[in-house]
Amino acid sequence: MGNNKVIDELNTELSTLYKKHLEEVLDFVHFIKVKILREPSQSYFWTKEWQKLEKEADEDREKGRVVGNGSVESLMEIMRTF
Repeated sequence: MGNNKVIDELNTELSTLYKKHLEEVLDFVHFIKVKILREPSQSYFWTKEWQKLEKEADEDREKGRVVGNGSVESLMEIMRTF
């Protein structure tokens, strides 16, 4: 299938979707682009959603809302004291 035909088909399909679904398609497009640039097994970590969660985690660390140093090992050490 040629590029123009694929683009036409995509445009037709996209025109039938609600905004929420279009946002999901856009997230998937970002996922595919990252997958091309990075190790495939690491692609999920470069999605917009994961990066948003990373930003929130950084903010939590900055505001002191993380137990220990944020590692699993640190959490396990703290849990042993209970």
